Amino acid sequence: MSKLAGNDLMKDMEFLINELHKEWDRSGATKATVIIGIEEAIEVNQALAAKIMEKQELLEKNELSFKQSIGLSRENYVLLRLVKKIKAKEDKTNDKGLDMEFSVPLDKEEYKLFKSMFSPKLV
Repeated sequence: MSKLAGNDLMKDMEFLINELHKEWDRSGATKATVIIGIEEAIEVNQALAAKIMEKQELLEKNELSFKQSIGLSRENYVLLRLVKKIKAKEDKTNDKGLDMEFSVPLDKEEYKLFKSMFSPKLV
């Protein structure tokens, strides 16, 4: 493979990864709603942050196949979407100062992840 073809391939792969990131950043249709108490929000946020750090360390330290690397990246994007949604609802609830809990609408992937991490807390 020539150096020029290698550069084109690298640019194409970077483009593909950037497009995947844009797609993964979008949340899908709401499939479920979870309710989180204000007092539980800190614990939930900490658990999610720890999970993101754990997955990021796996991406950085291990020699993963391309397929494994892409899979972990996608999982991190789902985690990040979940964190953003929870934080936005938490902030909105705290600003109001009236409610002791808040509901967060989640898509299929987000709900599956939330359920796997916090299933004992779900009703």
